[in-house]
Amino acid sequence: MIVLLSIISIFLAFCFRASTFLDPDFGWHIRMGEIISRAGIPTRDPFSYTMPSFPFISHEWLVDVLLKNLYESLGMTGLSLIFTTIAFLALYPALRGGDGRRTFWEVSLVLGFGIIFPYFGVRPQVVTWLFWAIFLTLVLSQKVWDKWRFFLPFFFVVWVNLHASFAIGIVSLALIGIFSFWEKRKRRVDLILVFLLSTLATFINPYGPRIWYEVWLSISDTSLRWSILEWQPAFFSVNLALIFYLVVSVFLIWRSRKRYGIYELSLYFFFLLQGLASTRHIPLWVILSIPMTIRAFGFLLASVKGIAFGEKRFKLVYKWTLYLSVVIALLQSFIILGAANSMDEEGFYPKGAVLFLKQNLPQGEIFSVYGWGGYLIWKLPEKKVFIDGRMPSWRYGENPTSESSYAMRDYTDVLNGRIPYQEIFEKYGVSVVLWPKDKPLKFFDTLSQKLEQVLFKKGEPFNLVKELEKDGWQKVYEDQVAVIYQHPQ
Repeated sequence: MIVLLSIISIFLAFCFRASTFLDPDFGWHIRMGEIISRAGIPTRDPFSYTMPSFPFISHEWLVDVLLKNLYESLGMTGLSLIFTTIAFLALYPALRGGDGRRTFWEVSLVLGFGIIFPYFGVRPQVVTWLFWAIFLTLVLSQKVWDKWRFFLPFFFVVWVNLHASFAIGIVSLALIGIFSFWEKRKRRVDLILVFLLSTLATFINPYGPRIWYEVWLSISDTSLRWSILEWQPAFFSVNLALIFYLVVSVFLIWRSRKRYGIYELSLYFFFLLQGLASTRHIPLWVILSIPMTIRAFGFLLASVKGIAFGEKRFKLVYKWTLYLSVVIALLQSFIILGAANSMDEEGFYPKGAVLFLKQNLPQGEIFSVYGWGGYLIWKLPEKKVFIDGRMPSWRYGENPTSESSYAMRDYTDVLNGRIPYQEIFEKYGVSVVLWPKDKPLKFFDTLSQKLEQVLFKKGEPFNLVKELEKDGWQKVYEDQVAVIYQHPQ
């Protein structure tokens, strides 16, 4: 009963988070869906004034179209229910158990929900979770593989048009093939054939083989690890459920490592390392690891049955582990829900400032923060943006002189004072700056800033707003979230 109530509570928490947390990229996904529905898939960037000639690849084009139509029909509440259901389906292997039986699945399931909760929202990555779970079901069960293996190429045709994460499936097929060959000392002709057909199937998209360039652009950009929150290593964030589950799962899997195939262990530790290196991959490892961890609980029980009172003690320890898991998962959910409230449209995004700009549309361009780019694309389509969530890895050596070859670098250079803002603003005709309102630093932030100044002999951090005020820019709007500065005429 406690598990059922916990699952219902977690489902409601997922719905609430999805309806209140507005992902920074949600807006441009909706706008892109509108453009594709009206005029087809764009071949150049339609949203920025810094890189309009960039050969943009809309690797989520089908999701964008679906999001646009579902949002118009069902609103955010409907989308929240749909994406919550998708997330729960992605963890379905835990409900059926790692070995097909519903035994010792509760701990892994509850902790799994707690772990993925911070990464959840109305965002295309959640669709990836479901496709990853389906893929694993197809390739890791011999019975399912024998029956459905030649369905995989058709599966990849759909996946490649939904999200660039299709590449993890191809890489996983390659790893399974390599380690299966090593383990069994013979070639699996059917696996090689499925791998080749599935790879060719990924070319069936509006961009053909060039879709792989988009994949390479992201995975080869090491700067993402330090500039974008969800690309940062897992050590940079605190996830209580992850810490607890990591200890339990790795201990159990390693203890029973001889009971798994080499290809299973290779995937397990490969995606664990990927998740630790970049937090956006943590949900992929969790979905992969849950059935394996459930089986490991069964292996542990089998090993203690020969010990006096071993089974009884095992079940007692498991029960208390479950209770602790429920407490940790619920605590994790409450913490994240509190943070989600600070990312709603009213509290985080410049809703009032955008209304002001609509009524007083500037002649020049608008410079704003990276996290607001998607929202501006959505709510202020009359103006293009300097940068948004699609652009951190964009580099274009064939750019016209009036455009940027690397907008993310220009943006960070302006924010850090490495280049005069006047140089960039003059190049693009920026006449308005839309900026978050300064908020008092918390005690530990102030202390950290002072220590950096003393230990590393750093001066005061560059403050763009202070420089604008010093140069006579006029504050024409202010509310609790944003300020607007206008170039002096």
